[in-house]
Amino acid sequence: MEKVKISPGQLFVLLVLFEMGTSILRVLAMNAGNDAWISILLGALGGMAIFWIYVSLYRRYPELPLTAYSRRIFGRRVGGALGLLYVLFFIHGAARDLREGGELITSSILDVTPVIAINIIMIISVGYVLARGIEVLARTGQIFLFILVVLGIISCFLLVFAGVIDFKRLLPVLGNGWGPVIETTLKQTIQFPHEEVVCFTMVFPHLNRMKTGIRAGFVAVLLSSCVLSFTTALNIAVLGADIAARATFPLLNTISLINIGEFIQRLDVIVVLTLIIGDFFKVAIFFYAAVMSIADVFGIRDYRKLVQPTGIIMLLISIMLSGNFPEQIEEGDILLYSETMLFGVILPCILLVTAFMRKRFGADR
Repeated sequence: MEKVKISPGQLFVLLVLFEMGTSILRVLAMNAGNDAWISILLGALGGMAIFWIYVSLYRRYPELPLTAYSRRIFGRRVGGALGLLYVLFFIHGAARDLREGGELITSSILDVTPVIAINIIMIISVGYVLARGIEVLARTGQIFLFILVVLGIISCFLLVFAGVIDFKRLLPVLGNGWGPVIETTLKQTIQFPHEEVVCFTMVFPHLNRMKTGIRAGFVAVLLSSCVLSFTTALNIAVLGADIAARATFPLLNTISLINIGEFIQRLDVIVVLTLIIGDFFKVAIFFYAAVMSIADVFGIRDYRKLVQPTGIIMLLISIMLSGNFPEQIEEGDILLYSETMLFGVILPCILLVTAFMRKRFGADR
């Protein structure tokens, strides 16, 4: 296990960047129509409940990552097998986000550039930072989160001055009742992106202050959901619910409408920069969880030796995952109810219940 420590503030930064990731650009919760932003806010409650599961396990095993305390709970054989499954899950998650980021970049600006070229540059950049440790990644995140905040504030002001925002497009609120909102919440916004936060179970042991870090984590989950909700509401207020639902990248379409005095326009670079930063940190966290889980399962002391071979595996998997971007999105929707649900909710719940029962049984005995 890496000996460095990160502060609660750095955990907060990594969680916010991870949760926003590529989801801030995606079509999110639009099955709820004008009320998509409400569905995202309700999903935050489920996200905080899921985060509570991870935190409860962390409180019981503060010095151990998920792959280590799974062996403590289930024994060496069953727990070791579970650890191997999580290794595959983390690698697959990193490969999917790597491919998705590459597809988004090539679709939006570099339409004649091969996806593999974008993915190679991204995986090399992520591997370079991870080889220097989680603390370097966290410090880098602090810089880039500040950049994203500045870009977000500037974009909002420009949209206001451009006069393209019409909040009447958000009306009527709950025009179709709570049914579509609740259905979208249960089917999408609870799962995505909150279930993927399970990879932070490999980061928690590096916290230097447990209680403050846990509070920072809950605030990060809530804040990132509020940002996603606000962005979705903004897309609807600018584009309308129908166009926002059909657009591949609603935020890109929204920002492209900024035109002030025929001088300030074509600000697509803001969205592209947001995409690159978000995808970088989402891939990085999955990547870090993967190499740390491999090191723990196989007893390798220096995880840095695993960065290069694991990165090559992720790169190859990212190319073989799907034929095109629509297929990638369709597969992702299926995975929300299968792979991500299993590793992000079901197995952690089983671990927590089993740990509680073992402790209760041992105490009684």
